[in-house]
Amino acid sequence: MIPVSRPQEPPGVLKRNAARWLSELQAAIANLQAVKANPTSTKQEVAKAEKNVEKTTIKYRQKEIKDALERIFHGKCAYCESQVTTTGYGDIEHFCPKGNPRCVTLTFDWSNLLLSCEKCNDAGHKGTQFPLDSNGNPLLIDPTDNATDINKHLHFSWDSVDGARVQGRDARGKEVERIFDLNSDRGSRKELIKHRTERVKYMFSLLKIAQETGNLEAIALLKEHCQSRAEYSAFAVVHILPYLAHHCHDPEAVALLKEVAQRSPEYSIFARVNNLPSIP
Repeated sequence: MIPVSRPQEPPGVLKRNAARWLSELQAAIANLQAVKANPTSTKQEVAKAEKNVEKTTIKYRQKEIKDALERIFHGKCAYCESQVTTTGYGDIEHFCPKGNPRCVTLTFDWSNLLLSCEKCNDAGHKGTQFPLDSNGNPLLIDPTDNATDINKHLHFSWDSVDGARVQGRDARGKEVERIFDLNSDRGSRKELIKHRTERVKYMFSLLKIAQETGNLEAIALLKEHCQSRAEYSAFAVVHILPYLAHHCHDPEAVALLKEVAQRSPEYSIFARVNNLPSIP
């Protein structure tokens, strides 16, 4: 998971229709409640009212909205950072779940929409789960909230035995790790951890070449892995970028490290942003 910048202006179709769609959804929900409360209602009438709620809920499924989310997330899942549009379609995901009664008013809210892979979004993982802390604040992390320091809550670790793991540093991080099964501890994400480990292992192979030979092509490829558009860039930013900035004195790496550090005080300390080399 990495922080993602979201344009404040929603896609046009959402800007034009969100208020009306929400009004129609709330009316459909009220109608369903009335039908269910009526003892004379038939099963067919209840089913028809439920169908109408579903029909009014899914109006957010617009190509313009999906295209906008794919652009800002670079086609990657907001939670596991896997590239979801290479072999699939990806889901328009509601951070505060649309199936949760407390989140109905956010069904068409631009700030509540993310791009996710089908696994992270399915009923076996996030689904309608939305755990809160004792103060009623979300425990899960919205990478677009522009406030949460992701590196404060999650550690992106690597070793040759356990591979590339996303570990919770605190209660919030542990909920993220648990709900999305990011390390396949429940056995539901074996392909994720296998693919992620292969990608990160490749990064370290390039790093070894860069360290031993100073090969410029290897350094260029490593810089690509550090970009937010790259799959699992959270690992590269932690394990690769400081080397490129401090040891290779690469101007692009120094600039990117400073940019990441501005968003993350936790990363700023770890990456020693105050000790970066001066680049003319």
